[in-house]
Amino acid sequence: MSAGSLPLRALVAFEASARLGSFQRAADELGLTPSAISHQIRLLEARIGLELFVRAGRGVVLTHEGKRFQGEIAEGFELLRRAMNRVVKKGPRGQRNQVVTIHTPPSFAARWLLPRLPGFLTAHPSIDVRVVAETGRAGVDLEAVDFAVSYGRATTKNATETLLLRETVQPLCHPSFVEKMGGDTVNILLSNPIIITSVNHISWDRWAAANGIEIETDLVREIHLDPSDVAIEAAAAGLGIVLESDVLAEAEMTKGLLVPCVPGSGLIWDAYWLLQGRKPQRAGLAAFQEWLVACARLSMSENGAPSGKAA
Repeated sequence: MSAGSLPLRALVAFEASARLGSFQRAADELGLTPSAISHQIRLLEARIGLELFVRAGRGVVLTHEGKRFQGEIAEGFELLRRAMNRVVKKGPRGQRNQVVTIHTPPSFAARWLLPRLPGFLTAHPSIDVRVVAETGRAGVDLEAVDFAVSYGRATTKNATETLLLRETVQPLCHPSFVEKMGGDTVNILLSNPIIITSVNHISWDRWAAANGIEIETDLVREIHLDPSDVAIEAAAAGLGIVLESDVLAEAEMTKGLLVPCVPGSGLIWDAYWLLQGRKPQRAGLAAFQEWLVACARLSMSENGAPSGKAA
């Protein structure tokens, strides 16, 4: 299993809940709601096909398989803690590590950037990378961060812009949906729930119009999920069809957990842009920018030529 295919958010929720014996206490520790913790646990249980917790009074208790799973992942979390402690310590020459700060959308950080980041930290032990992953802001203050990844071209004043990644957006579903319908794309769309996220650049209506497909909304069940990484995990678990990006769903598509349910219908656009303010350059900034752009080029080359039409 590649690093990018790990359900990191769900594993963090499981580890905290198992250690604390409570979804409420896990939510308090992670700054989430109990329902968000419960949702992540359900996704993880669906992903691995095992029941991990049972309710006990006002808390939760691990099942036999849950206890075994907790023991197996405990070593991995301890290694992550050690790595974090090592990164924040002083550099090899007694100098405080250089700090590079990047602002990104949450799903991009979780699904594309963070799985690749250990490679950069290993190659550059004297550079500390801080990722600010949030959404819903009117704009990014490039005086407060070194870089920002914008979903869509931002045309930010006094900033340089570099195209980072193109994405292909298309309906993706669990392969069992296609097998059950024998490849009948219309019936696949009408017979299964469609998952809707609120911040995607390309909506279901826009995709349908571009492909000459009419979706009768009163005949289709809708499931609204945010952000994109939660929607993708839900689709991979077989909850419905998601209209999503090959950039964010790369791991599930590579592993065969998600497949295009209408092949050749993808809409392609210049999705992710790297922004940098015009401030004095540091060696660490140049190294991080070169690495990030190289990762993006490799990612697009590995995904091959996009199949679809311009958005």
